[in-house]
Amino acid sequence: MLRSRDMGRAIAVRRWTNTALECYKRGCVCEGCFYTDFFNGTSQKCQMKASVLELVRVLGKPDIEMQQILND
Repeated sequence: MLRSRDMGRAIAVRRWTNTALECYKRGCVCEGCFYTDFFNGTSQKCQMKASVLELVRVLGKPDIEMQQILND
């Protein structure tokens, strides 16, 4: 199933991968992510946010327990 997302690439989603789960847990915030350094200095851009959005749309939210952050 190919879909186009906000990042302009067609992606096929089949299942939640570990990398997609990590991105989902981070709220798709790229700052501080391992892959930010990977893509620095290249013309390529990470497409994981688009994949996560498509996974949520097609498969629904993953069955994981999200850590809650409590601020005092």
